[in-house]
Amino acid sequence: MSAGVAGSYLGYLVQRAFLDDTTREKKLKAAHGRAARRMKDKLLALRGPAMKLGQTLSLQSGVLPEEALTELSKLQREAPGMHPSLMRAQFKASLGHAPEEIFKQFELEPFAAASLGQVHRAVTRAGDRVAVKIQYPGIRDAIENDFAWFRAVSRPAQASGHLPKSLIDELQTQILAETDYAKELANLEFFDTALAPLTFVTVPRVFRAYSSGPVLTMSLVGGESLDDLLRRRPSQDVRDLIGSRLLELFYFQILRLHAFHADPHLGNYLFRADGSVGLVDFGCVKRLTPAFVADLRAVYLYPGSRQSAHFQSLLEKRYALFGRSLNPAARRALIDFAERFFRRVYPPELERESEPFDFGASTIVEDYLRESNNLFRSKGAVADYVFLARVEMGLYHALHRLRARVHTSRIVRRQLDVS
Repeated sequence: MSAGVAGSYLGYLVQRAFLDDTTREKKLKAAHGRAARRMKDKLLALRGPAMKLGQTLSLQSGVLPEEALTELSKLQREAPGMHPSLMRAQFKASLGHAPEEIFKQFELEPFAAASLGQVHRAVTRAGDRVAVKIQYPGIRDAIENDFAWFRAVSRPAQASGHLPKSLIDELQTQILAETDYAKELANLEFFDTALAPLTFVTVPRVFRAYSSGPVLTMSLVGGESLDDLLRRRPSQDVRDLIGSRLLELFYFQILRLHAFHADPHLGNYLFRADGSVGLVDFGCVKRLTPAFVADLRAVYLYPGSRQSAHFQSLLEKRYALFGRSLNPAARRALIDFAERFFRRVYPPELERESEPFDFGASTIVEDYLRESNNLFRSKGAVADYVFLARVEMGLYHALHRLRARVHTSRIVRRQLDVS
């Protein structure tokens, strides 16, 4: 794949010295598109963690070229499906009958296919329209093999302390958990109830009688992708409303549920013109300890100086929760993160709550990645924080794409004020 990507730019590099500015820009965009298509095609074939990496790359707005983001975003729902005979064998092995023997209607062609499985539309005998999720055979073994390779090639980073073994363990544990559909079923039932106070969020309802092993059947959630929504040019009010609700959903999960949907690529979000949101695919859920949430509550909207001894003690306490000590470089990186990013996006002063943060006018994803990379280089990465950071980055990507103006501090304070 690396060789193919490099080859995509070779022609451009040979020609660019002889091109005028307009032609050079046109040729560069074409090279970006070719390179991204090569990456997408290879990652689609690999599936599993490799495809999840591509989904994460598709969130790097402001970092990767738009041509690359357009191609990589196809990894969110457009993987090639299983051959119908293989899908039928997988289904029958789980439920004892072929799909058409169980459902009134069943579409053989999946309407969504991603890194670990594919989803088919169906209608139950009772007339319910459902989504039937079927896991690819052997995907768990593929994940374990990918991580065995990754552990081998990342030994230098592990030895230096930049990539702790605990962080790789966390990644593997959470991605493997996505292959456990019994756990996902439990996650769906939990969030269906727990998110009820957020009336603008819809979570699929589980059909237990049609779920077993690598088959999970849920109610069909309506809505459209963010790309489709944006193509209809929604008003700024609609963009702001959806952006505010996405931010509220994020902090509601962390501060009140102590658990959050941890697969943030935009294929898992369905949007409607009234500003409501459908949230699907609950295979990856991260649960937080009460002690960790208490530390986050103390740090969010911190009113004093981030250089103060008290603020630094909160950071030290967080690391102690995970059996880690905070080295000086990591302390500096965290303080800079708090000062240069979080204080700007979430001003703690009450008098500034009426000022919305304009995510469209900011380099929000680039800024977040820069501060995250500084923390990584300082050997300050904490395994239990990796999925929270992943979701946060996905959130800022969505808000930037929406060009939403959001009263960030007001939303966070509202969730902090609820015990």
